[in-house]
Amino acid sequence: MKTLQKCFLLAVAVLLAVGLVRTLCFPKEINDYENRYASQFPAASTSAFLDGTFQDEAESSLSDQIPFSQYMKKAYNNTKTSFLLHAIHGVRALTGGDQGRYASFNGLCLYGDDFITNWPRTLANNQADLDRKSAVLNQTFANHPELTFWVYYVEKDTDVDFFTQEKAGFSEYLMQHLDLPDSQKATYTVDDFDEFSRQFFRTDTHWNLYGSYAGYRQLFDVLHCTGTPLEPTGDPVLVGEFSGVKARRVGADDVLTEPFYAYSYAFPDMTVTIDGQPVGDYGDQANFLAGTSEKNLSYGGFYGGDEGEVIFSTGTTDRGSLLVIGDSFDNAILKLLASHYDTLYSVDLRYYAHSMGQPFDLTAYTQAHGITNVLLLGNIDYFSQDTFDPEG
Repeated sequence: MKTLQKCFLLAVAVLLAVGLVRTLCFPKEINDYENRYASQFPAASTSAFLDGTFQDEAESSLSDQIPFSQYMKKAYNNTKTSFLLHAIHGVRALTGGDQGRYASFNGLCLYGDDFITNWPRTLANNQADLDRKSAVLNQTFANHPELTFWVYYVEKDTDVDFFTQEKAGFSEYLMQHLDLPDSQKATYTVDDFDEFSRQFFRTDTHWNLYGSYAGYRQLFDVLHCTGTPLEPTGDPVLVGEFSGVKARRVGADDVLTEPFYAYSYAFPDMTVTIDGQPVGDYGDQANFLAGTSEKNLSYGGFYGGDEGEVIFSTGTTDRGSLLVIGDSFDNAILKLLASHYDTLYSVDLRYYAHSMGQPFDLTAYTQAHGITNVLLLGNIDYFSQDTFDPEG
């Protein structure tokens, strides 16, 4: 028994030592499980040590960098969520199995047939953020009379109470306060759970194949894209089974899963550059559809992930360019929209400075690339957070 204990303690010591060496010398940049930048070991300073920030940041970095830490977090979260899911199902069974109400326990919220949902929000709690954002955007519009702006708001489960079918009215409020012609403002609407369940993933926050295609077709008309809209080349293809980002956030990764269906499109030839480096493609749609992709199946893995900058060039010279400043909802439609332009530039302000080594400057960027058309695209989070302000 003592030998076993010693071996266990030695293994723990080795694991911690390896984690410390990795943290200090070979830190990983991305926490794949939580889809964020991994915490890095902080620079030492007297003030940081005295106020406790050094200790907190050091603890966070070790938690991210120690080998197997992500696997241990995932195992713990999956076990906890399995119990929560059984508890919610048990309560539903005792109350008649009603799926027309929100069922929530310890961070896991379900509606309908195990759709992971966000709680609906209210205009009262978000009005100040929308007022700030509309003022910021109106100033940007005034600063750039040489640019044509479009604003596209994507409604989702946060915008409508599925039980009462009351909508928060975020989009209407925002659009009323933006100094743009109505023809340059549009909303992807979700009015009830039936619409939501047809157009969004069950375990992921994003559009599914139907929602993303509907969003593309709406923007094709709003932006007056050249040519004709792309059509799916066949019926939906079952790519595989996956757990989306919502499942990951509540620890239900591999506990709650769903089929991932996708359309195939005949995209025109285009070159793609991500964060200044030429790449083979954005996302891996063709290989997933052919069953040859080596990537893990996810929304970002299939359509393309959140990148600081992505540039699509079709090689044409007479169709103009478009700058899309968006959130992850645009991932699924960037290649579709790029099919109608000489060049499409996509910027995600959450990652641009980190990826490109400099802050985003709207004036310098549009002048350098000869851009005159700008699309601002996102959901309530995008239009609430200052991270997504096009000008700091």
